[in-house]
Amino acid sequence: MKGLRLIGILACSVLLCSCAGKQQATATAPVQNEYPGVSRIEGVSLETVRQEAKVTTGYKNIVLNPIQTDSQFGKDYPDMASQFQISMLSHLKDKNSYKQVALRDAANQSAKANTLIADVRVIDMRIVSTGARFWGGAMVGSSYMNVYLKLTDAVSKKLIHEKIITTNNNAFASAWALGSEQSLPMDMGKIIGEYIRVVAPAI
Repeated sequence: MKGLRLIGILACSVLLCSCAGKQQATATAPVQNEYPGVSRIEGVSLETVRQEAKVTTGYKNIVLNPIQTDSQFGKDYPDMASQFQISMLSHLKDKNSYKQVALRDAANQSAKANTLIADVRVIDMRIVSTGARFWGGAMVGSSYMNVYLKLTDAVSKKLIHEKIITTNNNAFASAWALGSEQSLPMDMGKIIGEYIRVVAPAI
């Protein structure tokens, strides 16, 4: 019995150390230094972003540049960028508000009137693994995702809006709902899509 208990303790220690190491490896430089003067909103959800004030008179088209991420995030979370991007595009398309919602590529490089260009960069994130959450519970901390969003007029190149948007899960709640935080990139994609729809409404 003592031997099994010791093995459990050692396994827990290894998982916790591994999780902590990943968080340290993916930590970026202080966000406020990288984006001086850019305001941020903390702990967002679909409900809270709907309360944001619109900043433009509206657009007919939304074009999303490919998601930008730190190279380390790609190694630690290889599916994150694609899940995030697909979720954001799907949310904007499903709302059926804009005439066109598209990912920018060689086919739609030309600037069109009433088109908003969205640049999104994941500047910091952490997703606690299911194994670490199982063994460590709330002690391993929260999962989170911090995103920089820039909206630019396609024709004038004028900066319309920029914001740092952050969300995080409840570590105690995640300890009871194992695996729930693995959907963080898809959840954040919906949130960013909704934020764009609110601050730059369709016309």
